Amino acid sequence: SLLLALNFSLNESSVEKLECEIEVVIRSMENLYHILQDKGITLDTDYT
Repeated sequence: SLLLALNFSLNESSVEKLECEIEVVIRSMENLYHILQDKGITLDTDYT
């Protein structure tokens, strides 16, 4: 859905909103990663 959103021409306010939403998602994923790490769960981040 992010790629679809990027295909549309976005005005400046839409770009700022999109950037904010992306930051929220990234922070949430980082928080989840740290919570799992605290519980001794390590995610495999080697996608090669």
